Amino acid sequence: MEDSARLTSVLGILPNGACPIPGVATAGQPPAAAWAELAAAGYRTVVDLRAPEEPRDHDEPEAVRNAGLEYIAIPVQLQTLGDAEFSAFREVMRDASRRPIMVHCATSNRVGALLLPYFALDEGYSLRDATAMAVDAGLRNAELQAIALDYARRTGAR
Repeated sequence: MEDSARLTSVLGILPNGACPIPGVATAGQPPAAAWAELAAAGYRTVVDLRAPEEPRDHDEPEAVRNAGLEYIAIPVQLQTLGDAEFSAFREVMRDASRRPIMVHCATSNRVGALLLPYFALDEGYSLRDATAMAVDAGLRNAELQAIALDYARRTGAR
């Protein structure tokens, strides 16, 4: 198991960096230099929730892979967010071999939205606690929260 102090030491270089549960870091768009720092800290996987057309100042998939990390893209947009994205995200998050894992979007707002059902359905938190944890991870948009709660309730969260 990775040293948690080492894993959390990189949060300071990540915009809106947080660690809502052990082995999971969340953030807004990391700078190009962050990938090597994440790899050095022991991270294995980066999940990018940004759409491919969203601007970045570097080729993220290439930079992540060059740092020795696995790159997974699950594009999330408010207008099209649905069950497929939540399910794909939960599948990735349930795979312990991908941890420690860092999940990001532009600001961490979508990260919180995707984490809310994961916390409730897969980590066993109440919807109230899962929502609070998602807010702590960056969720600020009421519409994203409503979509996430709807998915969580329809798929068995209480």
